[in-house]
Amino acid sequence: MRRYVLEYQLPYIHRVQVGVRAGTDQAGIDKAMALFDAGRIWDDSDDVPLLFDDYEEDGDAGVPLEFKVVAALHDEEDWPDADASVCVLRRQRAAMKSARMLVEAYRRGEAEGGSIDWADIDAAYSEALKTI
Repeated sequence: MRRYVLEYQLPYIHRVQVGVRAGTDQAGIDKAMALFDAGRIWDDSDDVPLLFDDYEEDGDAGVPLEFKVVAALHDEEDWPDADASVCVLRRQRAAMKSARMLVEAYRRGEAEGGSIDWADIDAAYSEALKTI
């Protein structure tokens, strides 16, 4: 039996909104453009807060997905390495999981008179290591 790497594509728009202070519309646009060109528009600072950053589908949602084979692998072949986009998602998930685990360990410790179980902390620590 073979294994396949498959993909589908959908048209998307990357929409970003930031807040800027400026004297005129054009001055605001110029400031945002300069921040974008410097790679700093996503810094999310108090002076220039990031207000929206997401991808939205662009096109007919009624169009059926079309999958295509990107690669065919033999059983003994490894899957390709995950793309950086997937690595970021995995790190985000691990960070959220470790944060939840730390909060739960703290709450259990509070409920038990202040004694935190090191096994809980060790598990959260192991999960946190996946984020760095």
